[in-house]
Amino acid sequence: MIVRKSEKSYNKQKGRFAELHAAAYLCRKGCTLLARNYRYQNGELDIVAINPKGVILFVEVKSVWDSNAGNPASRVNLRKQNQVWKTAAHFLHYHGGQDQRCRFDVISVDLRFGKFVLKHYPDAFVSTHVIPEC
Repeated sequence: MIVRKSEKSYNKQKGRFAELHAAAYLCRKGCTLLARNYRYQNGELDIVAINPKGVILFVEVKSVWDSNAGNPASRVNLRKQNQVWKTAAHFLHYHGGQDQRCRFDVISVDLRFGKFVLKHYPDAFVSTHVIPEC
């Protein structure tokens, strides 16, 4: 399947829209944003935040716009989890968070059928084998 540049750009815009709403949701829950779209090597953290209990949240945001697609959160496969873990370890090492508790969340934004449904999955995947101090 060939994806045109304009289609890629549009998909990126849709992803940024979902990330914006996910970040606003976390702020309403009392979280403080630490970073958005943090990159290291081939990985990216959509949102890094700290919740009111002092836990660092590494949040992967997934959206779905197509009526044929399934649950957006189910697209965070093992390969993606490994990328997130590696990037989170880099973030913690270079931003002094090695001794802080952290967790890996997924926020899905479902925009099918003219609706807006945001779901938050705290502790969506386990991190202990990659970052022991989390």
